[in-house]
Parts: sequence; C-alpha cells; structure tokens
Amino acid sequence: MKKRIAVVAGGYSEEALVSLKSADMIMNNIDRDSYDPILVTIDSTSWEAQFEDQKIAIDKNDFSFSMGKKKITFDGVFIIVHGTPGENGILQGYFDLICMPYTTGDVFNMSLTFNKAACNDLLRNCGYNTAKNVLLRKNDNYSSSEIVGKLGLPIFVKPNQGGSSIATAKVTEKEAIHKAIDSAFTADDAVILEEFIGGKEYTVGVIMKEGELLALPVTEIISHSEFFDYEAKYEGKSDEITPADMPENQRDEIQQISKELYTLLDCRGMIRVDFLMNKKNPFIIEVNTVPGFSEASIIPQQGEACGISKTELISLVIESCF
Repeated sequence: MKKRIAVVAGGYSEEALVSLKSADMIMNNIDRDSYDPILVTIDSTSWEAQFEDQKIAIDKNDFSFSMGKKKITFDGVFIIVHGTPGENGILQGYFDLICMPYTTGDVFNMSLTFNKAACNDLLRNCGYNTAKNVLLRKNDNYSSSEIVGKLGLPIFVKPNQGGSSIATAKVTEKEAIHKAIDSAFTADDAVILEEFIGGKEYTVGVIMKEGELLALPVTEIISHSEFFDYEAKYEGKSDEITPADMPENQRDEIQQISKELYTLLDCRGMIRVDFLMNKKNPFIIEVNTVPGFSEASIIPQQGEACGISKTELISLVIESCF
C-alpha cells in the first residue's frame, strides 16, 4: 500500500512563496510508486487540499478532507513551510495533538532553532563558536554607541525569528543602526544584532540514511551582494560551489559539527547548517530545520554531488517520520 503524504506548504509569513516553490519540487520528484502525495496549502485564513483540480477545505479536527461521502486521511506529513507556523514548532504541536507523523523535529527542536538568540546561546554554552550578539525587544531602550562598543562594525541586524534574510541588513555605520532595527521589527517582535565574522561562507546539509547520519558535500556560497541576502538566495545573485574547494580538514570539521548539531538539537528529516570560516575556526551562523528545497536550492545540489537524486532525498526525508 502506498503511503498518502500531505505536502504542507505556504504559511503565514513572507516566506510563503519560497515554501510553495519547495513544494513544487517535491510534488514533481516524489516517488509515486511508494507515495500518494497531496499538496496542502495553508495561510492565515484557510487550509486547503489541492485534489483533482479542486481546492477542498481541510478538517482541522483530524487533518482530513472529504470528497462527497468519502473521507480522505493521511499517513504522514512532509512539512515544507518556511517560517511560521512550520518552522517554529506551532504546526508540529498541532500534529502531535492529533498523533500525525511529520518530517521535522518536534516542538522544542523547532522553536529553539527558529529563535536565533536562544539557539546561539545554547551552542555557545556547548563549546561551539557563534557570533557575539545583542537581543532587543520592542520598547527596549538601546544605545547605538553601546551596541558598537560591544559588537564593533559592521554588524548584522536580523529578526530574531525569521528566515530567507527577510528584513536583514548589514550595517557599516553607527548612524544606520536605528533604521535597520526598525526594519527588522517589521518582521518580528525581537531583533538580534550580531558581530561581523569575516571569512568564507559554507553550508552543509545533513540527513538520515539507513539509520546513519550523512553529512552531504559542503557548498561554498559566494554572494554577489554584501551578504547572502534574499536576492542571492532566490534570484540567482550568488555562486554556489558544490563540492566546495576547501582544505580537507576544514571540510571534515564542519561536516562533523553539522552531524553533532543534528543529534544535540534532536533534529529529524533534513537540516542545513550555515557557517562562516575565518582564518582559524568555523562559526555557526544558523541551523535551518526546514531548509529550502526548490529545484535551485542547496540541499538538492549537495545530494546530486554525492549521487543522491531528488527523488531519493525526498524518500529519505519522508521515511524519517515513521
């Protein structure tokens, strides 16, 4: 019997468009001999199954929908919602309540990794290198001079809980900090400011294969912009070199760290860990627990580089939830 899988995409944030592109890749490449996929799109007003050229409302009592007198249920869920509610634990809590298997980490894993300040503090306390930061909440008083005194210049200003580099800025002058903070507050109620770490940027995907963690080949990211922003990520304004041309010891180190983080943070399915490598040490930028998965995304590139097709990658992620 084929497993019926809901590919859940969309979401409540500006990352919804990216999520839908990832869902298209999954629907186009999933192994239909093993799985019966149905796209389910969600937004703040509706959850709908895309079935036989119709949009049918999802019954949230048990995550099902009806075609006439026939009730259609699912065996599992491929969560590909970037941002809220799929990347911060909210959707996972719902599926836990109705005992529905899903492809990501649990509520705690997702909420922790989505909170940049909390995750970086934990990783730093566990001995990993992360950038020094300052966390601001709305209505907090702050001094640009004090921030520069602690973090130096340039600094990165980001929504504390957000992705795809939306409302993120690299600030090189003290006078520009206030504007960047205001912009980040449009995307979240908390803003994180991080010190600049010079060096090359790398990223590593990790999946579970045959009961063992597999770190995929490393990708070097060379942005055409000042940093790996939205345009660089999704509009082709970057070079992504897979496998990265880097010293073997550095490659092994960040692959090993990525696998350690998968276990430490109790991840599931696929993750991607972003690094900056300065002259001596790798610094963890972010742990992405619902990484981009479109035709142009990095994880499929890394899979191809080590002989894993998109179809096999999708199957590995799905089977992680059973």
